[in-house]
Amino acid sequence: MGIMAMARLPDDALVVYGGRNMPENFVKGSGVVIRSDGSMDGVSVNCAPDATLDELTMPIAATDHPGIRNGQIGVTSVGKIRAAGGDVVAEPSETNAKHATLIGLTPEKASELFRPTLANPAKRTKK
Repeated sequence: MGIMAMARLPDDALVVYGGRNMPENFVKGSGVVIRSDGSMDGVSVNCAPDATLDELTMPIAATDHPGIRNGQIGVTSVGKIRAAGGDVVAEPSETNAKHATLIGLTPEKASELFRPTLANPAKRTKK
């Protein structure tokens, strides 16, 4: 399975990361690599042009993707990430067409952009 060539994400696209979003949460993410300059590669996020917050967090029944399972999420925009020196690259998977990778931010800057957190819409209907 190769990475598909994707169009550049628009600056106004929402970016969602699940969890408390403290710097250590980003560092501990699966596949995250810290570069020599302290910035990160490989931070898994959800992002897609024109997608709503609900669309970026909810399960995808057709592919059995669980959605974002964390009780809280952080939300920012592609433009804010770029303004801080990072980027978001669309990397859809077989089960999650909205999967993307955040690159080029330090854990501290990522935490700043994805906080404060809010309740995950995918969890609101669950008791």
